Amino acid sequence: MRTLKILAVDDHQLILKGYQYTFADINPAKYNINLTTANSYQKAKELIESNIFDVAFLDIQIEKPDKENLDGNKTGENLGMLLREISPKTKIIFQSSFSDSLRISNIFSSVNPDGYIVKTEVNDEVLEKALDNVLNDSTYYSKSAIDVFRKTMTNNIMINEDDKEILYRLSLGIKTKDLVDYVNLSVTGIETRKRKLKFIFDIENENDLALINEAKRRGFI
Repeated sequence: MRTLKILAVDDHQLILKGYQYTFADINPAKYNINLTTANSYQKAKELIESNIFDVAFLDIQIEKPDKENLDGNKTGENLGMLLREISPKTKIIFQSSFSDSLRISNIFSSVNPDGYIVKTEVNDEVLEKALDNVLNDSTYYSKSAIDVFRKTMTNNIMINEDDKEILYRLSLGIKTKDLVDYVNLSVTGIETRKRKLKFIFDIENENDLALINEAKRRGFI
């Protein structure tokens, strides 16, 4: 029997309860699971900084940005990057409602997780299979994630950190001319990035509000 320390992070209590029920049903002769849960970015960050986990299940969008929360980096992606930095042996599995190809591609570029499961495809069998695979130094990707990989194998378009910062600040109502305070770009450079993002999102002729809404839909905000 193998003893495991598992971290599950999600802002929905029902999802966290689901983890508890699933792992409680796993044959105890197989794994002795010590599950720790967190429903906020800050709590998860503190747990990661003070513990070593064997496996971490992370949601992508933990806290929605607003004008009270000016830190646009409170996401599961950033928790994954933190884990890679301070606990590189921890296996990371994302479980998210996002199946957008650009969002998943960026997460694989920044974190390179051991697994990715789209929430609509989650059940007890999938979670246990994902756990088995990553603990055996393999990977586990749900069907939708695999479909995305196939579509993007020849697509090198990525959203970088400046792009994400621009999208986030625009979503808070910050004007384009004031974005120079947040990214190391000129106003002209920012306008160029916005045009590129609209092209990537296939909304070339739309305004900034449409850009923000599309970025939210795809999980970049």
